[in-house]
Amino acid sequence: MRKQLFFVFLLGNCTLWAQSPGGVSGNLQIWVKADAGTGTSTDNTQVSIWENQKTGGVNGIANQGMPGYYADPGVGAKPVYRSATSIPSFNFNPAIEIVSTNGYRSGYKFPSGFPDNTTKSLTSYTHLTRTASATYRTVFVMNGTAQSSNPTDVAGVWQSPFFGTRTNRPEFYNEKEFGDVFFGTDVMNTVGSNVPSIQSYYNSIVGADVKYFFDNNGLVYGGPSNNVSSLNNYPGMVLLMDNDGGSGSTSLAGDRIGEFILYSETQTPVERQRVNSYLAIKYGITLQQPQNYLNSQEAITWNSSLNITFNNNIFGIARDDMSVLNQKVSNSINDENNTMLTLATTNNFISPNADTGRSSFAQDKTFLVTGDNNEQALPLVNYGTSGKIIQRKWFAQKTNDTGLLWLQADLSSYTEILPTDKIFMMVADDSGFTQNVQMIPATSFVNGKAIFNYSFPDNQYFTFGTNLQAYCTKDPATGTPNSITKFGITGHTGLQPNWPAIIPNGFIALESTNKGFVITRTTAANIAVPVEGMLIFDTADNCIKLYNGTSWNCIVRSCND
Repeated sequence: MRKQLFFVFLLGNCTLWAQSPGGVSGNLQIWVKADAGTGTSTDNTQVSIWENQKTGGVNGIANQGMPGYYADPGVGAKPVYRSATSIPSFNFNPAIEIVSTNGYRSGYKFPSGFPDNTTKSLTSYTHLTRTASATYRTVFVMNGTAQSSNPTDVAGVWQSPFFGTRTNRPEFYNEKEFGDVFFGTDVMNTVGSNVPSIQSYYNSIVGADVKYFFDNNGLVYGGPSNNVSSLNNYPGMVLLMDNDGGSGSTSLAGDRIGEFILYSETQTPVERQRVNSYLAIKYGITLQQPQNYLNSQEAITWNSSLNITFNNNIFGIARDDMSVLNQKVSNSINDENNTMLTLATTNNFISPNADTGRSSFAQDKTFLVTGDNNEQALPLVNYGTSGKIIQRKWFAQKTNDTGLLWLQADLSSYTEILPTDKIFMMVADDSGFTQNVQMIPATSFVNGKAIFNYSFPDNQYFTFGTNLQAYCTKDPATGTPNSITKFGITGHTGLQPNWPAIIPNGFIALESTNKGFVITRTTAANIAVPVEGMLIFDTADNCIKLYNGTSWNCIVRSCND
């Protein structure tokens, strides 16, 4: 497969943008993830390698001839590959589980020589879940307080029967096997055990101190109590589980890691937002709101200010080549979502994201991101004369042309919906469902799950209902036609007598048995001076549009009165 290189040339300078999380490549050192460079894609098998995905990056310290991850030679100490189908909470993506049955360490250790003595600021991100509800296990170990105690020196690794003298343990960090972890004097409460989260640690130099922060979905723990006095104090970090008989720590044992990212610098808030957005879309995580989601070029893909009611259970499918993001199936991993809605590029809501049968978006920087009103009430509400809809509603925001997409709505919790009901997806331009309302019939409805095939023309609201009247009719006008059609075009070889005058009340007649009528195919944006009443087939939104004097709108079935 051909690898892609991305170059950006600036006047007077030359900058290479390598593929990186959120497009943030400056000072990137470590980027390991479960869906690349593991040496295996078979469930429950030992990871034989865990390669650094940074362009030109160096792998971590090897052990027993297996580069890219670190393990003591103890029985049962090994990272294990967990497939996407075995851990649905990782949003159709795999994970690496740190397995240890005897307390030996296993995980990923930084390359020798990193971080060096000149590095004073670090930012790291980890996407992980825990298997024990009462346990807060640290993402990595702060493995040395002085810059001179470089944790990557093989001879200076922690004390154990297999390794030499152990380096200094940090006084400012207290890791525990149960309860809460203290960061300075602040308490970081236990994060939900089985719900994967994004955890971000970073530090910055404040005067002569190094100031540390813990950032989980936008929550920041900081303050004077988190400062470590003396500029020489150094936060050496090792992504490692360990129990050497003295520390009592097993910092990653039992944890599942989707991705670990480390930068040798404190990033700007926007850069952290870009990396967090990348991880959130990939793993179905809702960032703390209000907060926009950004692509690798800082463009907004979820605008949290458009309608704050829908800043819940945010997830989406996307292609962003700079981030190596190609999420082709997704749902929100939040418990509140109830795994109710799933989006996909193909009619497949079971297979892993990496399944070869899944198609990607045709264009780079394409996103469809949704959020909902988090309405949990199950009674249906009336809509129209005979239909009913659920109270949960969604808002979809689109970037570039997504084409036809597949949606699966699990409506099995709504006991009022019968297996024989006709299920529709109702789409509109407004949250009240009064503007440009469309009724999209389900392609199937089996075991409470309705499937739809739809191309979102723009940012739209949608919900689901039963027996919705898709259109209405008026009684025909009575009386005798009082005019004739004077002009016509026909594809027939022989004309009927008095054609087209025999067609009443028309302006122009078009006639054919095997030919179609094609109107102008373009996009509304290409019409420089639109005129009220103008019709086009919009090739971007795949619908016939009418210009009403103010805006272009898709022509849909509706009731005129």
